[in-house]
Parts: sequence; C-alpha cells; structure tokens
Amino acid sequence: MFLGLLRSVSRAVELIMAHFGSSRDPEEKMRLGNSSQSPTIAGLVLEHLCPSIQNILEDGLKDHKLDFIIGQRRNHSWSVVEVSTRIGIHNNSIN
Repeated sequence: MFLGLLRSVSRAVELIMAHFGSSRDPEEKMRLGNSSQSPTIAGLVLEHLCPSIQNILEDGLKDHKLDFIIGQRRNHSWSVVEVSTRIGIHNNSIN
C-alpha cells in the first residue's frame, strides 16, 4: 500500500519535472512555474501532487480524535499540517 502511495508522488514529480524540462531558458522556466501564465503547472500540482501528498498524510490516520471540549471529532490531513507547524517543545526539531 505505502509503495503505491510513494509511486503516486513519484509520478506527480515526474510530470512536473517534464513540464519544466520543456525549456532550458531560466526566464521561460519562471513563466512555466507561474500558474497565471502557465495553467498547466497548476493542474499538475492540484490534480496530481496534492492528492498524492494528502493520501500519504491520511494513510494510517485514525478516523476520529478525542477532543476534551467537544468529544470526538473527525481527523483530517490538514490537522497533521497544523500540529506539525505549532511552535513548542514537542516539535522544535521540525521548526
């Protein structure tokens, strides 16, 4: 299962690299990375890379989290991002 998740990210990266590989000119590469000038990059990121990363974050994530105030609440992959970016003793190595 996890190998399939990694293959999905790898495929998304390959597509993005191919997009940028279509030019050697640095200015053209800047244009290729700007979604307002090159909507293709937005599609590659939003349709391929983001869902792949989300699947990895959600792999093994418990369905619900016990919250002391509201009881059980549904876990989301965004919760992983929020917790990993909080400043504190538990994640100083991340920051």
